Order: sequence, then C-alpha cells, then structure tokens
Amino acid sequence: MTKSEKALNTLTMQINSGVWRIGEKLPVEDELCKQIGVGRNTLREAVAALEQQGILRRMQGAGTFLCQEFSTLSREPAKEAGNTNIHAFCTCYHSRLEADFYGHEILHQLSSRLANQGRRLLVEVLPDRNRIQEKLLALADELAGGCIFMNGLIPDDRELRFLAGRNVPTVILGRPIGKEQVAYVGNDDAEEVRLAIRHLADHGFKRIGMINGTSAFAEHYLVVDAYRETLAEYDLPFDSNLLGEAEPFHFAEAKDAVRTLFERCPDLDALAVSGDRAVLGALEVIRERNLKIPTDMGFFMLGELPWIQDLCPVKLTGLRHDLHGMADQLLDLLEKQKKSGETEENHVLLPPLFIQGRSCGCVPPPSRKIKETK
Repeated sequence: MTKSEKALNTLTMQINSGVWRIGEKLPVEDELCKQIGVGRNTLREAVAALEQQGILRRMQGAGTFLCQEFSTLSREPAKEAGNTNIHAFCTCYHSRLEADFYGHEILHQLSSRLANQGRRLLVEVLPDRNRIQEKLLALADELAGGCIFMNGLIPDDRELRFLAGRNVPTVILGRPIGKEQVAYVGNDDAEEVRLAIRHLADHGFKRIGMINGTSAFAEHYLVVDAYRETLAEYDLPFDSNLLGEAEPFHFAEAKDAVRTLFERCPDLDALAVSGDRAVLGALEVIRERNLKIPTDMGFFMLGELPWIQDLCPVKLTGLRHDLHGMADQLLDLLEKQKKSGETEENHVLLPPLFIQGRSCGCVPPPSRKIKETK
C-alpha cells in the first residue's frame, strides 16, 4: 500500500467512524499529518481524492470541511431518472455557536434520512450569501435533486427564478426575503412567546420583560403582538418599557438591553430571552444585581441549547426548536415539489418543544387558568 493509499484509507475510516460530523471543519494540515503519519504532499493527495468524490470540500482561507455524511460513503446514489442528490447551502458554522449547533443537528438528520433511501446530501459551505449566485452557476447541472438553504443563507428573487427556470425543487429554512414563490420551514416564533408568557404568568409573575431580537427581525411585530395578546389573557397591562431589543448572538448588546429594562422598570420580576449569547448576557446582568433565580425573579429561555444549561447555576425552563422535525419537513416539501413539478409556496411553522427547568419557581407548573375571551 502506498503512502497516499494509507492516508486515503485512514481518512475514510475516520469519517466512517464519525470522528467528524457533516459540516465540521477538519484539523489543520500539520495536525492531520501527525495523526496519519504522512507528509503534507501525501495528505493533500488523499484530501484531493475525497474532494473529487464530494466528501470533503476545501475553502481557501477557511479550511477543509466534511460535506457528506459518513453513513452514505459506501452507498451508490439511487438509480432513478436524473440526479437524486440534495444540495444543502449553509453559512460557515464556526462563527456562531447557536447556528453551529442547529446546523449540525439538522444536517445530520437530513443526511441520515437520505442515506436510508440510498441518496446523498452534498453540503455547500459558503462564507456568506454573496457567494450564492456564483455557487449556483457552478453547480447548475448538478442541482436536479433539489436545494435546501439554511443557517441564515437566504436566496433572493433572482436566484429563486434561476432555480425555478431549471425546475430545481427548493426549500428554505427560515422566511424568504423576496416575492418569488418558494417553500420554507421555520419556527412558530409567535407561539413560542405565547407559551413563555403564559408559563411565567401561571407562576405568578406580573412584570414580565422580553428580549426577542431586533426590529429588523422578520417576525418582530408578530412576536410583539403575541406578547401583548398573551398579557391580555391574564389581565396584565401591556408596557412597551418591558420590551428590549438585542441581536440573539450578541452578549454585550443583550446586557445593555436588560440593564435598560431594569432602569425603566425597577419592578421587573421575570424575563423571557431569545438567543444563546443574549441569554448569557441577561443572566450576567441578573448576577450583577445580586438577584437569584427563581426566588427574586423568573427566567424563561426561548430556544434551549444544551451548552447554555451547563453554564447556569439552575436549570432554565424554556423551549427547544424541533430540529429533527425541521429536517423532515424540508425533505417532505422537496418531495412534494418533485411530484408536482411546480414551485410551490408551501410553508410549515413548527411548534416548539417545552423544556422543564427550575427557573420559574415551580416544578411541575400549576394548572393554568386563563381568562376566557369572547
């Protein structure tokens, strides 16, 4: 066996054994060379062979990424008419922890389901949406199986028209930004807020603040309306001073927003916060004020993430996005388009999954009493 064959076999075995998951970045060359026991040139030959098969993808300045789930490596694509591969277009993961977690889980579910059908998921990792057109043109003849856009990588109308003109089934994870017809899957953010405010109100909190994205957020006003309407169910007054804006991935911005809430509303007794780093920012301000959860105030996390729980002194009550449900719906909508042969404007908003914690002061929650509305 040559050194190149040894390197290729070792890399393939590592991928097959799940050392890296789909979308993950491989170690740098020097580290891989030490692991495998070969030189750089030999390693590059092995990586090039796997890249040619669509298993790895090298991106200048970013690194080498696993683009195909390990469980599909030994399978041949289904012998159906046309290309049955599904291309998933994603942003780079390593820049945002929340997107990183969501992206890995959804891609893993997508790939596993396709593998059971003898099909492949090919992941195209782009640094930002400005590269979408370039990538679509380069892959134009390979996209017949369908396209999924996720991790905030939303195509515009021009790109959607290009795909529709080639009869490429297309689904977006998240709301579209243009006017062209396109299927999409998302979270029911308004329902998340309703559940959060109801839960906090059920536990006796009356001055409930909320940090839930900025006004640029696609569903910002739907979320505010849901907040207002849910307070009314409990005869609690709506106070705009209890609403703060912060980018979900921005720690410092969330801290400033929560500090402002306390300044405007010293009687604030509960918080519902969306986003991983926004949650940490809010908890930091609560700690600064020497407040204890749940004895001094309640806390509800919109979008539960395992690594956040590990950093908190008390398990947070919250909601988790149905990541496996999202993956299933993305593929189901693609299949519907393939059968109909037309671009459809179907969309699915998935309800959240409740996560029981101890940050609202009661486990289990009391029975809910809601004012009947006429």
